[in-house]
Amino acid sequence: MSYNLLILKDVWIEIENAYDWYEGQKEGLGDDLLEEIEACYDRLIENPERYPHINDRYRRIRTNRFPYLVLYKIQGKTVIINRVRHIKQRPL
Repeated sequence: MSYNLLILKDVWIEIENAYDWYEGQKEGLGDDLLEEIEACYDRLIENPERYPHINDRYRRIRTNRFPYLVLYKIQGKTVIINRVRHIKQRPL
């Protein structure tokens, strides 16, 4: 059973900043990051409870190729994406 996905507004800013940084390093690398994040979203809507808790409210999934975490919570049948953060930054 699939879950709905809700991405908070601030997340789009985080993703845009990361995209711009990677594109500045090498053309096309930002697109690769976006694909990785989308793959995380796809896995989350299929089985969000599979991934570990980071505290009593939030869970995380890590991208495969890039050092980013997607932080989320589950409310009913909705996965709410709260952050997409570099692993060196504080998660919440």
